[in-house]
Amino acid sequence: MRRAGRTALVLFLALSLSGCGTTSSTEVGVRTNLLPNPLPWFEHRGDQKVCEPGSVYFFLPFINQWRTLPISQQNLMMTANPQEGDRPVPDDITFKTKDGNNVYIDVNVMWRIDPKQAGFIVKHVGQSVTEIKERIVRPLSRAIIRDVFNEITSEQYYQVTIKNKMAQTAKEILAKDLHAYGIIVDNLQVQQHRFDPDYQGAINAQKQAEADRQKLVEQQKNMAVQKQSELEGKRAEWNKRLEDAIGEAGRVKNEADGYYQTKINLAKATIAVAQAEAEGVKKEAEALGKLGGDAYVKMQVAKQLAQKKFILVPASNVSTMNVNDMVDFLVGRIHKTPVKAAAPPGAEQPEESEPVKPPKPKR
Repeated sequence: MRRAGRTALVLFLALSLSGCGTTSSTEVGVRTNLLPNPLPWFEHRGDQKVCEPGSVYFFLPFINQWRTLPISQQNLMMTANPQEGDRPVPDDITFKTKDGNNVYIDVNVMWRIDPKQAGFIVKHVGQSVTEIKERIVRPLSRAIIRDVFNEITSEQYYQVTIKNKMAQTAKEILAKDLHAYGIIVDNLQVQQHRFDPDYQGAINAQKQAEADRQKLVEQQKNMAVQKQSELEGKRAEWNKRLEDAIGEAGRVKNEADGYYQTKINLAKATIAVAQAEAEGVKKEAEALGKLGGDAYVKMQVAKQLAQKKFILVPASNVSTMNVNDMVDFLVGRIHKTPVKAAAPPGAEQPEESEPVKPPKPKR
């Protein structure tokens, strides 16, 4: 009974003196033994155990030391703006180019702790993020960035390709050096940069001159494009006029050809008619030269005369004849008695009426 009571007392004292350590999902815990132990099967002084993220561990406070380190990404901001950087004072990096100009750059180093090296970091580097950053990350970052960028000129810094290449080189060197301390470098960003005021003014003037020159070049290009467009418009107009002129000439030619062909056909028809008439006259002449030709001629003359109107005017002294009465007589004669056509030979002659006597001429 006494032995059970002693055991319970020992357990109670052990639990009351023990500590509890927890780690979040982005943390690792490091437990370090502080007491020496001569026995080989127990932990010796300085032995460490790395605890996984998201766990709970019990340890004796006076015998063990408990530290937690974040394994999430950390940012080392070194900028001229105190409100953005890690320090309340301008903290940008200054380096001197090969041609002797001072350049001030803002840099952000993104780094994190290697969980496998957490024990080494706690023992040899620092026991918090602030200690690790101030002891190792900041000094090495500033020194390496300054040494790498010292190799270029001011003009080369404005070339994005060269600047990015230098930043990548600095990142690789820094990652190699910090890896020995259990620190991983994810990225190195070179942000804003500044020169000395005098040199910056000269650069701004040069940029303005380059911008003005580029503006003039663009204006010349636009003018050339505009003139080319106008030229193409004129060419299109000239081609249209040429096509219209060719079309008009073709139309006039077609009309002339048609008119010419029409006249040719009309002339051919006229010649054909004339030839037919000449052939008829020739046939008639041949007929007249034969027996009965005189009778045929007389018959044709009679047909022609039958279509004419004849008025017989008695002979008198023209100087004493009343022309007005004669005209009235003739007009009345014409309106009242139409002239009859001559009857063909052999037909019965109609009875002749008494002729109207013309007015006597005045003596």
